[in-house]
Amino acid sequence: MRVIGISKTLMLFCAVLALSMAPLKQADAQSARISMKIAKAGFVLGVSTGSGTLHYQGRTYGLSIGGLRAGLIVGASNARMSGEVYNLHKLRYIEGTYGAVQASAAAGSGGQNWVLENVHGVRLVLRGVQTGLEASLDAGGMKITLD
Repeated sequence: MRVIGISKTLMLFCAVLALSMAPLKQADAQSARISMKIAKAGFVLGVSTGSGTLHYQGRTYGLSIGGLRAGLIVGASNARMSGEVYNLHKLRYIEGTYGAVQASAAAGSGGQNWVLENVHGVRLVLRGVQTGLEASLDAGGMKITLD
């Protein structure tokens, strides 16, 4: 009986391993790279503004970033983020509002990881550093437009 339990566990482990190593679907393939600088400030209501660059199909495009947040927000911070863009089938699909409900705190400097998605299904997977003094539990959006 014990051998059967171990063999089932081993088969399940092998199946999960095989599925995780399978190639990504075309729709989930990395489409571009993005980097951005964002300044955030707020007390109950928060605003954010910034700029960035998108590297897509061998070209570089400028981005403008803005946003409004509402919730428990106190303080101000700056973030430098960079990462991958997925599901960007047309350049204009980068534009739009990327919504998020988030909880964060920054005192000094700390690492950040963000995953955001817009209505076109474009997904941003970002990593970076946030500096400043801010605590928040809020809902809001980040709007990206091409310059």
